[in-house]
Amino acid sequence: MHYLVLLYDTEANATTPGTTEFEAEMAGYLAFGELGGAAIVGGEALLPSELSRAIRISDGDVSVTDGPFTEAAEVLGGYYVLDVPTLDDAIELVRHIPATATGSSEIRPIEMLMPPSDGALPDGAQRYVATIHGTATEADVPGTDAWTERVAEHGRFLEGAGAAVAGGAAIHPSTTASTVRVRDGELLVTDGPFAEGAEVVGGFYLLTATPDAVVDVAAGIPTPQDGGIDVRPIMELDG
Repeated sequence: MHYLVLLYDTEANATTPGTTEFEAEMAGYLAFGELGGAAIVGGEALLPSELSRAIRISDGDVSVTDGPFTEAAEVLGGYYVLDVPTLDDAIELVRHIPATATGSSEIRPIEMLMPPSDGALPDGAQRYVATIHGTATEADVPGTDAWTERVAEHGRFLEGAGAAVAGGAAIHPSTTASTVRVRDGELLVTDGPFAEGAEVVGGFYLLTATPDAVVDVAAGIPTPQDGGIDVRPIMELDG
């Protein structure tokens, strides 16, 4: 079973590359990588949310603003994709992620996974994560007619976007989420998503495009009515 783990934390806890604090944090993630081994099948760290661009779509009208799609004290800082037999196995791994001790890690079952491509980036292109936001609808429930229609819409998007899409995942509704925190060594698990609100994350794509083109690509992603897309550059880490 594949699970998406969304890592949330305050940006006050973010460390600066090149500092001792950053190296210590990276050591923690390397240790998690060794612990998880083959169960970790994907993941990326994201650059600060101030570099996000929010694409909002309402009645066919598209607007683009700088900054994250949703303003919050704790923001998405990265993600993992895990391949483990059960939710309990996922929780046992997630408790060891450094962000779980300072922020929150949300676990959601994945319904459809596009493994990331390993091809070289075109000249001038960067890698981005585009998360899909909107109110929960029947289209978020696998097996429904609305889900099938939405899958067809995403198929048409993929045909048009071509090589600009380098991976992605559709996830189960937010009602299936589990949020994991570790405080003073104690594991705390709650049912439901990290953030309570009308607009939730419904999936994501990995995009490769130039900074000028990525918004046009992301604007073609199907979204719920009055939903939108948060486009954030990936933090490229050596090794």
